[in-house]
Amino acid sequence: FTAQRVGELEEAIREIDSFPGGGSSADLEQLLARLNQAGPRLVPVRKHAWLKEYLEVILVAVALAFGIRALFLQPFKIPTGSMQPTLYGIHFVPSTEVEKAGPVRQFFDYLHFSKRHVNAVIKQSGYLEAMYPAKPAIPFFPAMIAKIGGVTYRLPGAKRNVEQYLNIYRTDADGRIYYQAGDILAQGYLRLGDHLFVDRTRYSYAEPKRGEITVFLTDNIRDENGSRLGGRYYVKRLVGMPGDTLKIVDRKLYVRPEGQPSFRQVDSQDAVAFARLYSQRDGYRGYSQDSRGQYLRSDQDTFTVPDGHYFMLGDNTENSKDSRFWGTVPRRNLVGRACLVWWPFSKRWGLADRLEIPLPEPGTAARQDV
Repeated sequence: FTAQRVGELEEAIREIDSFPGGGSSADLEQLLARLNQAGPRLVPVRKHAWLKEYLEVILVAVALAFGIRALFLQPFKIPTGSMQPTLYGIHFVPSTEVEKAGPVRQFFDYLHFSKRHVNAVIKQSGYLEAMYPAKPAIPFFPAMIAKIGGVTYRLPGAKRNVEQYLNIYRTDADGRIYYQAGDILAQGYLRLGDHLFVDRTRYSYAEPKRGEITVFLTDNIRDENGSRLGGRYYVKRLVGMPGDTLKIVDRKLYVRPEGQPSFRQVDSQDAVAFARLYSQRDGYRGYSQDSRGQYLRSDQDTFTVPDGHYFMLGDNTENSKDSRFWGTVPRRNLVGRACLVWWPFSKRWGLADRLEIPLPEPGTAARQDV
């Protein structure tokens, strides 16, 4: 404020103070009218003040969101099928329904169920000539262009996903893929995987438990070839505690806790999820051995979990790179426990790992010790 404006404000204050207590309402209205006219000049309103207020609100909201993410709940996307059918990763579902799906249905299918539709039929016979990222690249909506017989086709998904659902690795004797006009290149939809919230505080005040779906860092973990794992975050089920000796027999996991004389079957008394894993129904097939791995390759193989480490298995061990291949996870690598599936709105939406337990087959023993 300039000295002149300060003087004008002081004069207005003196005029208000000197107004007689018994003055008429007409005099009061004249005084207020003069002050209202002088107000914008004496105390001008700042231009775009609303913009500053909105920016402050946005900054506070962003800071709060990052704080929650760093300290409490971290979003995480399931990238692969290693935890199916408990949690689904990015996968392609063939379907002829896409022929009848208009723009409105496609929009709501994506919004509710994370479906990205594709209905690509070969227009011109020819070889697969090239595949490259589609442009313009739309954030969160990756797509690839496949060029076949001089015609291009836009396909949803990143390169790895598209190669999988096109079965790009199936080639002829010349190492190439040939398509006939009228062949279906891709018909169905790509589902983008379950999106989780992970409770980062869980392991700050409680020890991990057998059966929990756990997210962990892959820092300093190497696979059977000595190379780094394919991503920084993995999600698996924690099945082995420090000191446990483990083995897999007849698609069931057995444990001999430290200091115990014999093995016992890991089952629903450890965590209710194991009843589903052993049910052989609804997509569950128990735990398998894998001769390509390093550990638990046969009925005779056993593995003892070192102190301060944990043994992790995918629920879909037939399609899972887990501790059978790269060993155990140090305690310091644990990020948190999966607590909530927030998208898509499938039957798995809600609390993670809450699916119903299939009834056991008649005559099935509750627990087996060996």
